[in-house]
Amino acid sequence: MHNNSIKKKMTSGLWLIPVMGALLTGCATKPPSAPPLTDEAAAFVSYGRTEMRKDKVVFINEAMNLNSADPNYNAFWHEYYPYEAELKKLNDDRLQLIRDYEFNYKTMDDNIANNLAERALTIHEKRLDLLAKYYEKMKKATSPLIAARFLQVEYQISLLLDIEIASKIPLLPEKQ
Repeated sequence: MHNNSIKKKMTSGLWLIPVMGALLTGCATKPPSAPPLTDEAAAFVSYGRTEMRKDKVVFINEAMNLNSADPNYNAFWHEYYPYEAELKKLNDDRLQLIRDYEFNYKTMDDNIANNLAERALTIHEKRLDLLAKYYEKMKKATSPLIAARFLQVEYQISLLLDIEIASKIPLLPEKQ
């Protein structure tokens, strides 16, 4: 009798498995992703990013006002380059998000818009978390003043890039 009761409860509860799966994975389906970049387009993006990173390093070096004679110089760059590598990964996600936005623009619906918005918020949150993480590392490696200046400079650069990107992306279409 006891085994039948357990078996009945297990059988009647099986309907929860697909419901929980849907809740854990998100009820909405993922919109189609943009196709991979062609080799030529990927090379162009890679070249542009390399040039931008070179310019950014020059700008940061000037803005941070650290030179090789400064005792914090090596410590700063020792922390900066891993930060830049992690930021590149986030920027890869952002580039894919922008490409997916463009790819799905003409077929935009509530599901696609929601997916894109949630991905954008996640990327934004990860960027802030990354800055906070490296602020702490910079502060320990150099000083709070240098770390705060690093935050300020990175924030200014990201604002300029955000404005540039936003100026080229159309607003979502009105509901049809």
